[in-house]
Amino acid sequence: MQIRCMEFTMSRPSLSDLRRELAASLIVQAKHIVLATDSPEQGEAFLGCDPEETRAEAVDLSRFPIAAGIEALHAYAFAPTGDDLYDVDALHGMAHFLSSLPREDWDGSVHGFPNRGAPSALADVLDAASARAAIDGQEGTWTDDLSIRQVALLADITEGAVRNALSQSGAAGLTAVPGAKPVRISLDEARRWLPGRRGFQPTPTGPSDDPIMNERLRAFDRMEQLTDFIGRHATRRLGSTEALGAKAAAWLDGSYTFDAAAARNVADAIGADAPTFVGKALELALRRDAGDLA
Repeated sequence: MQIRCMEFTMSRPSLSDLRRELAASLIVQAKHIVLATDSPEQGEAFLGCDPEETRAEAVDLSRFPIAAGIEALHAYAFAPTGDDLYDVDALHGMAHFLSSLPREDWDGSVHGFPNRGAPSALADVLDAASARAAIDGQEGTWTDDLSIRQVALLADITEGAVRNALSQSGAAGLTAVPGAKPVRISLDEARRWLPGRRGFQPTPTGPSDDPIMNERLRAFDRMEQLTDFIGRHATRRLGSTEALGAKAAAWLDGSYTFDAAAARNVADAIGADAPTFVGKALELALRRDAGDLA
């Protein structure tokens, strides 16, 4: 009798987990600033509040530009969409940030940051984002193979389930890099195996397989959202907004006169799902003309 291996879901770090750990790490950094400078004022100036009295939930992460980059990497790792740009600088910045985190508080207590204690949300996001970037062939990646944990994070299964797959043969099995210790999985093998896992979300290759981008487009209720969308994707896909043609300015400032064929041409040019884009362009134009838009 053949026993099918069950793929138990692992606990991916949530955005709230990530924010909490990031805030806690910033509090520790603020305490080290106080220790190094003998100035509580400098620690408070860095954190925006007293590091000795502040809980992680109270830290204003909007003060720290790196927070936005780390949150974007969380989205790229676990919910990729063509509506967001992969940022190699954010990936490298997060790696440098993690490597500089203090491992101990001033009193010697060890923090659960990367490589210490419980699994780290920050480390998991960096591992998953760097793994996806490598699989996608993005620039600035630094690995030719993946760890068991990286594969598990992308597949949304436990490391034990990945190890079980390594012992299987056939299409469901996973082959490790020969002789690698600790065990590593090549990028080509990960690209072959991951699409067969229910928890894996492949990086979209276009609008037809990008439900997140299409859902965002459907939810637009302001003309500025549509024009920003057009501008971002025209620059990304075409190199500049001028490639949209003679009527580019009207599409970029929201003054266009709706024409279904023209709207479809814009959608095709920027890589958007044509029916979704055309419908939204018509809706917002009608609301604009009726004075219903804020």
